[in-house]
Amino acid sequence: MDCPRCGTRDVTTPECPACGVMVAKARSVRPRPERTLPPTPAPPPAWRSLVLPALGLALLIGAAVVHLRQTGGEAASTGSARERPSRNASPPGGAAALPEPITLPEIPPAGPPPTFVAQTPAGDPAAAADLATATRLISRLNAQVPLSPEDVRDAEALYARHPAEARDLLEGVLLAAASRAQAARRFDSAATLIQRAVTVAPESPRPLRMQLGLKLVTSDWPAAEQAGRALLALSPTDAEGARGLAYAFVRQDRNREAVELLNGFLAATEDAEARTLLARIQHDSAAEKSLSEAKLAHFHVRYDGEAHEDVGREILRLLDRHYATLARSFDHEPGQPIPVILLSRESYYDATGAPAWSGGQYDSFDGRVRIPIGGLSAALTPDLEQTLVHELTHSFVNDLSGGAAPRELHEGLAQYMEGRRIAQLDEGRLRALANGQLAGVAGFYFHSLWLVEDLAAQRGAGGLNDLLRAMGSSGNADQAFRSVYGSDFATLRRQAAGRLRLRYGG
Repeated sequence: MDCPRCGTRDVTTPECPACGVMVAKARSVRPRPERTLPPTPAPPPAWRSLVLPALGLALLIGAAVVHLRQTGGEAASTGSARERPSRNASPPGGAAALPEPITLPEIPPAGPPPTFVAQTPAGDPAAAADLATATRLISRLNAQVPLSPEDVRDAEALYARHPAEARDLLEGVLLAAASRAQAARRFDSAATLIQRAVTVAPESPRPLRMQLGLKLVTSDWPAAEQAGRALLALSPTDAEGARGLAYAFVRQDRNREAVELLNGFLAATEDAEARTLLARIQHDSAAEKSLSEAKLAHFHVRYDGEAHEDVGREILRLLDRHYATLARSFDHEPGQPIPVILLSRESYYDATGAPAWSGGQYDSFDGRVRIPIGGLSAALTPDLEQTLVHELTHSFVNDLSGGAAPRELHEGLAQYMEGRRIAQLDEGRLRALANGQLAGVAGFYFHSLWLVEDLAAQRGAGGLNDLLRAMGSSGNADQAFRSVYGSDFATLRRQAAGRLRLRYGG
């Protein structure tokens, strides 16, 4: 085919030898259209930064233990005011690898500080034991010491004997233990502890807030919606609840509901980050308002241009076929239908801010695949089909890896699933690539493809799938590479480059 950028004729390689553009992903050169929408605030980072700071709040509950004194044969209790410990604002586990988080407002305590009162006569060994247990747990919470299963059992035992007095203490212990479990990515344990806290303290927003955060971290969007609704029903002015629920709507392709929710929330409660999120969602949705829509089990497709029913059916047929192929290859299916937005070229560049050579984009913020088109016919072009495979691969990789896959792995796998191989390059281009003389976009893409080929040569497609799953489990790319391939990402990348030089350099 002819290069759409520089016009070089009869290009047979994946990349134009004259200008270096990736031919299959590029479209014809054109000036970048002027944006017609007003400037919007900078979009928030990836979907996790909306809630992760809240997850780092152990929500530790300080307490004052009231010593019982007996006067004239009657037990009388007096209490001292508790000091609330400072909140731990750092997100648990691996937060340094995440973008700068949105700063969350401090949440004031709900109601007066709780107290723990042992309702037993002075001198009773049971009272002394309960007092010692409560004091130890309070000290560990205030010191933010990791809590053990024994600590949780002790708090439960206190609650069984003193349900009213020990409720807040147990809530704090459960949430602190859940925070630690979540940081270690023991999500099932964290979920169990949080649900117990919800049961123990049904009027407290803290367990629901943490439950919402956990469901967002694990990409369980329907469960996140349920937790967000429960949190806002209990605490309608909770900004974390509004943002979390809105994002759960976005990831379920329900942007209109997200906009309505945030508009209603902001009418009553001002929150800068909710307003920024609203601006981002409105901006992304602006180009989709007049699009036709068709749905299958795995896709929501919206398209404009000269579209009609037979075109919609053909696109869905094609997408469904590629979905089945990718599901077999990765032995995985995304948990939600994938929104695929086919936009006019002008709408595409306005909506995505993509570079002029881009032929498609997968956005990890909202899970949408956006592709520019110049009008559709039932006979879809081969380059559009390749682009669909490429961008759908990003969706699978992101879902399977939990968003932890590095960009090189993303782009290498996307090309690999298209059927591209480094050996398809001509000898001169291969030598330039191997010797480090091919830079820019083309160099990045081909080095990424070679990295995936090298990893596949070591452990096959199963190894690549194990790698993605390990990333999803650990949330840490280097840890996953070490567990599956024995070395960290940087080392494996250097080794792959060395083998490329040995094979094709000179």
